[in-house]
Amino acid sequence: MANSILFKILLPVLLGIISFSSIYLERTDHPLFMIAAGIAVFLSINLMRNSTKQIYLQIACLIVFHWLSELNWCLTLYIIELIRLLTRSEDMKRSYYHALLLMGLYSVVRYTYAELNDYSILVTLSDMASSLVLVAMIWIIKSKQKEKDDLQKKNDELLKRDVLTGLLNYHEFRHELNRIKENGEYGLIILNCQDLRVVNNQYGFEKANNGLKDIARQLTAHFGSSSVSRYGGSEFAIAMEFADQQATEDDVMPIIETIIEQSSHLDIIYAYAFSNGRTPNETIEDVENQLFLQKKEVWLKRDEHFFRSDKLKVIGELAAGMAHEIRNPLTTIKGFLQLAYQHDYKDIHKYHPMIMDEITRVSELTSEFLQFSKPNLSQMKTEAIRSCVDRALSIMGTEIEREGHELIVDYPEHPLYVRIDKDKIVQVLVNLFKNAIDAMDDIGRIGVKIYGMENGVFIELSDTGKGMSEDTKAKLFEPFYTTKAQGTGLGLSISHKIVQDHGGRMEVTATSPAGTVFTIMLPAAAPIENE
Repeated sequence: MANSILFKILLPVLLGIISFSSIYLERTDHPLFMIAAGIAVFLSINLMRNSTKQIYLQIACLIVFHWLSELNWCLTLYIIELIRLLTRSEDMKRSYYHALLLMGLYSVVRYTYAELNDYSILVTLSDMASSLVLVAMIWIIKSKQKEKDDLQKKNDELLKRDVLTGLLNYHEFRHELNRIKENGEYGLIILNCQDLRVVNNQYGFEKANNGLKDIARQLTAHFGSSSVSRYGGSEFAIAMEFADQQATEDDVMPIIETIIEQSSHLDIIYAYAFSNGRTPNETIEDVENQLFLQKKEVWLKRDEHFFRSDKLKVIGELAAGMAHEIRNPLTTIKGFLQLAYQHDYKDIHKYHPMIMDEITRVSELTSEFLQFSKPNLSQMKTEAIRSCVDRALSIMGTEIEREGHELIVDYPEHPLYVRIDKDKIVQVLVNLFKNAIDAMDDIGRIGVKIYGMENGVFIELSDTGKGMSEDTKAKLFEPFYTTKAQGTGLGLSISHKIVQDHGGRMEVTATSPAGTVFTIMLPAAAPIENE
């Protein structure tokens, strides 16, 4: 834009002013030749190419015009020519040579119509010095512009490429894909490095990053940097033109398999598709759907593995706990039988009640264990939760009264309904009532409160016992954990599991030396019609 203004607008205006002034001041003896020389200057600068011969022709036309006009104002024309040469020059020394040459020619022509004296010689030296300063200034500007252009080029390149691998980023790859599509059909491959976070955690970020860079180098070596992209944080994409689909598969797939084998610490899956007339978006969607199905299969297998491991772990813990609990009564029974054997079974009647008690204890442990491992919710019906509490109180009320405890029951104004196996929920409540009684050494108070909130029905059962520690609270629902001397440690575990199987939750909402509050939440159900 600046060049057009300088050479196509300002230059002819300046030539016109100098020509008019020379004629008006009667400095020229050949006005027509001068005008023709001015036109030649304009045409040579704007129409001719920048070969060495043509540059010398431009300078020659300028000298003729200057000589015919006999005006020092032509100095500006020499400077314009110098600027034109400097903007196209890549050699600084050559630029200084051009400056001295033009100023020298200008001075020689000036001496043909001006008096040669000390002043004119000093003016010549000043003009040459000024031209050298102009050269230096233009070169400074050019160097700054070059630095700016280089930085802009690097910035543009960084915007197009991934910082870690140097490959095209997602957006540039999409542009490249569209370009390839314009030329014909193409194949698309996407590699996905699964569990990259796991690799980062196990081996560190450097190991994972080096693995990604190594894959990028191999892909670039086989497919070229213009066709490979870091498609996402853990994905690479390759696009390639093809003529024969089968031949392309035979050539490319072994390369991909080799790269995957050499990156064994990265769990890599891949999928590919050929465009076959489809748009890039459709082709990409096809490949991504294939990858999703592969990932889904991997996730399902992994979940199955974790589930199996957790199941085996739980079974192991239960078996260990069960073995420990059964070993104690069996040891007692063994001891009594050894004593009876030593006395020829004469006093067997003394040990019989204790042996039977221990056998009963083993039987109860086995029953509770079976109930814990395979709960049966076969009698699911919609019930009013109050009926469960009433049933549990009918079972435990006598014992509560016999121990002298106060019972406070708070029922809601309107019935609340849940879909439950009533016997199982009654079992849970009876278990909580027993625990509440055991927790109070002195005469205390047991409270029961029923209320509804949002889509849940809540039962709060409180006591005024001594409470429990945080450690006990954390382990309370674990199988075989108990603080009682004669407890099996399965009662609360079974209760907790029954509530969970009903889609609810059971937790200790408050505990302190003043007592404990258990809360059971069960999903609310629609009321029973005609009730």
